[in-house]
Amino acid sequence: MRTVLAVVLVGLLGGCATTGRGQKAKERDPLTVVVEAAAGLVGSRSVVVDGENFRSDCSGFVTAAYHAIRKDLIDPSAQGRSGTELLYRSLRAEGRIQAGNSLRRGDLLFFHNTWDRNGNGLRDDRFTHVALVESVAADGTATFIHFASGRVKRGVLNLRHPSVASDPETGKEWNSHLRRGRGKTLTGQLFFKSGRPL
Repeated sequence: MRTVLAVVLVGLLGGCATTGRGQKAKERDPLTVVVEAAAGLVGSRSVVVDGENFRSDCSGFVTAAYHAIRKDLIDPSAQGRSGTELLYRSLRAEGRIQAGNSLRRGDLLFFHNTWDRNGNGLRDDRFTHVALVESVAADGTATFIHFASGRVKRGVLNLRHPSVASDPETGKEWNSHLRRGRGKTLTGQLFFKSGRPL
C-alpha cells in the first residue's frame, strides 16, 4: 500500500513540475522570442526559423523573426513595390507606425535611399531597407539586426544624433554606415519611421 501511495505521489509531483515548465514556456514574452530568433541568425547567409526557409533579404529576415511567434506581418491586401514597403503599409493600416522617435526592442526600422534601386543615379528610392531593434541603450542608441551585404548582422542607430557616426567624447558608435558613396550614408540620416508589430 505504501509503495502504491509513493508511486502516485511521485507521479503527481512530476506532473505538477512538468506543467509548471510548460506554462513558463508558453508565457515567455513574445518580444523576447522574436529578438532571440533574430539574434540567433546573426552571421547567417540564409534565413531559416523553425525549419522554414525565408527570403534572404531584409524583409524576409524580419518576417522570419516574427514567424517565431507565428505573427504574420504582411497583410495580403497590402500593396507595394518591395517587401519592405509591404511591411510598412501593413503596419500603417493597423495604426502601428510610430509618430515619434521612441524606439524599443522588437520595433521595425524603415529606411529610404539605402541603395539606388531604380538605377537612375538619384536618391529617390523609398522603402529600400528594414531592420529589427534588438535593444536600446540609455543614451538612445538602438542596436538593430538586419540582413545586408549577404548576411545577417548588427548595426546601430541614434536618433538623437542622426548625422554623427560616433560620440566625439567616448568614440561609441551612434550610427552605422548603411550606404556606400558620398552624401547621406548613416543610419540616422536614412531612417524614415519605425513600426511596432506588438
